[in-house]
Amino acid sequence: MEHERFLEESNIVFFGSLDSEEIDEEAMEQVATFTVIKSYKGNVSGKVTIINKLSSSCSRTFQAPKSAFYVYAKATEQRAIYQISGFASFVPLSNAQEYEWSPE
Repeated sequence: MEHERFLEESNIVFFGSLDSEEIDEEAMEQVATFTVIKSYKGNVSGKVTIINKLSSSCSRTFQAPKSAFYVYAKATEQRAIYQISGFASFVPLSNAQEYEWSPE
C-alpha cells in the first residue's frame, strides 16, 4: 500500500468497525457505514458513511460487517460522508496485523 500518497491525498484516515454495507449496482458504488474507533487524520468520530466507487478493476468492496479496517477517504459536499474513488484505499485489520502495518 502506498501509505504516504494515500495519507497526503486523503482528508480523513481512521480505524473503524464496519457496521453495514450495501452495493448499488446501477451507481457502481458501495455505501458503507463505520463506527470510528481511532482517527489518524481529520476530525472524524462516531458514525461515518463511506462511498466506495467500484469503477475500476482495482476496486474492491468492504465485506463482513463488524470487521475492522483502516480507511483513507476524501471529503464530499455532505457532512460525515466521505468517498473512496478509483482503487481501494483501505486495509483490513487482518492484513495490517499480518504485515505488521500501522498508519502511525
